[in-house]
Amino acid sequence: MSRADRTDAYARAVLRVPDLGLVLRPRPAGEVVGTFPFTAPVHVVTAHNPGAERPGARENAVRQARLEAALDERGLRHRRTIAGAGDGSHAEEGALVVGLDDDDARALGAAWGQDAVFRWSPTAWTVLACDEGPSVELGWALSA
Repeated sequence: MSRADRTDAYARAVLRVPDLGLVLRPRPAGEVVGTFPFTAPVHVVTAHNPGAERPGARENAVRQARLEAALDERGLRHRRTIAGAGDGSHAEEGALVVGLDDDDARALGAAWGQDAVFRWSPTAWTVLACDEGPSVELGWALSA
């Protein structure tokens, strides 16, 4: 899968935050449906499937556990997420992280081999490239 295809997949990803009972679906830029549930923008990072690699379920789980331990060591609050295809054909665990700025989130994603991370704010759902690739700003809609 090419970088452009991976970025397109990020832009279509549905985000679930199970312990908050939230489902975020991307919408066209500028369209927001629902109430933003945080006091400041949050970021979603994962250690699954870095770049074009597909290491398998066991290795992805090990990598994600190491990422979450690193977040804990930094004292960053986070919640488990599942992001993936709207039809359920693909999903990856991640962490919704409170307290990062965009540069820190991008650096964290890059450290785990990711093309991009997500930023969720009251006005946008953004795919933030971790390198020189393009970022994509979208809207969002929440459902239960």
